[in-house]
Amino acid sequence: MRKKLSVLILLVTVPIFFFMAWFMSSRAFNLSLEQEKQRTQMTESIVFREIQGNMKNLAYTEAAAYAAQLHKYYLSQGIELIFCWNGSPIAGAELPSQDYEALLQPLQRTALLDTRGTPERYAVAEPVNNSLTMILLRDMSELYLLRDQYRTIAFWTAIIASALLTLLTLLFAGILIRPITRLTEAARAITEHTDQNVRLPAGGKDEIGTLSRAFSEMQDAVADREARLLEESEARQALLDAMAHEMRTPLTSLLGNARLLQHDLPEDERVKIADSMAREIRRLTDMDQQLMKLTVLRHEEPEIEQVSVSGLLNNTAVRLQEQAKGITIEVHGTDSMISGDPELLSLLCDNLTANALHVSEPGMTVTLTSVPGGFTVEDQGPGMNEEALKHAFEPFWKADKARTRRHGGAGLGLSLCMQIAELHRGKLSFDSAPGKGTRVTFTTALPTVDDSFTSPVT
Repeated sequence: MRKKLSVLILLVTVPIFFFMAWFMSSRAFNLSLEQEKQRTQMTESIVFREIQGNMKNLAYTEAAAYAAQLHKYYLSQGIELIFCWNGSPIAGAELPSQDYEALLQPLQRTALLDTRGTPERYAVAEPVNNSLTMILLRDMSELYLLRDQYRTIAFWTAIIASALLTLLTLLFAGILIRPITRLTEAARAITEHTDQNVRLPAGGKDEIGTLSRAFSEMQDAVADREARLLEESEARQALLDAMAHEMRTPLTSLLGNARLLQHDLPEDERVKIADSMAREIRRLTDMDQQLMKLTVLRHEEPEIEQVSVSGLLNNTAVRLQEQAKGITIEVHGTDSMISGDPELLSLLCDNLTANALHVSEPGMTVTLTSVPGGFTVEDQGPGMNEEALKHAFEPFWKADKARTRRHGGAGLGLSLCMQIAELHRGKLSFDSAPGKGTRVTFTTALPTVDDSFTSPVT
């Protein structure tokens, strides 16, 4: 690019330099030429006034003799005079060329610049009387020689200036293009995934500096996005591996039961096998629904409304009462309003409560409590140790696999709950210990329009 830029500047500047050099030399020459013309005209006027009175009334013979004297006298002073009688030179003089005959106009002062001959001359003619005309000639050869010298100097000045400009262009182009070169290297590194740590200088406040900063920001954004994509890819692969492992058991059970049904079995055994197959199918269906919900939540925004926490908890208690089977569901706390998607918050509360019911035994109590900015779900079950708490939100992970199989859980509920909490800019926190039950607390950071309170609900 440096070479292209240098060639382009040469193509543009060299003609400009030559034009300027030619224009300036021509301008200087024309000014000098006009000054010489004026000097010649002034000299002619002075000489003409000196001789007009003496030659005006002379006859041809006297005029020719006097013209010879004047020619010799003024020639010694660097002034050439030619006198013409009725259009013909006298006193042995000759006109330099036929072009000078145009000066011989009766009763009219005329001038001529002769650039055809050598040397170049400027002539001024003025009639003394009807027969006699004086012509004064000035040698302009030195002026034209000086013009040629000016043009030669201007030509070489333009050449040197162009060469210097080319060198400066190469130097400054390298300085200006260096950030662009760094940008190119960084872009190529990102494209080829060779060196993601190529960093650009901060640069100044000009356009290049702004471009460098914008590219660095884009580079950081691309790196963050790649890191997130890699993390999501690993999480997705782990989910697929876990799902494949989780589905293997119910599918194997279904295949074995289907083969058993192909044999001639008593009616009660066939019913037991059919019930087992139905439970496995429900388990697969529940897994499919949970996975679909997880997938949808990754790509949608919640519809935010004002939700009554006590109303939310009471609705969950009513919906899951049938699943309780001897387990008491109680709702406590002071009502408050939170912002969120009513459907997703109901799903969150239902899943947490269902998990609490799954780990509870008949005669135990599951307590739903309204707290500022959210709610808690507490059970009296076996609780969880630190290892179980660490893996609680991993898909398909089960603290008590035997209990989970008995209740038909898919192991996706808490993963779904965590996704819903994150969509609401909230968090889920666990307080649990072996033998002391588990309390799960959900709180959201979404602002509410009206934090009104009502009387306690029990």
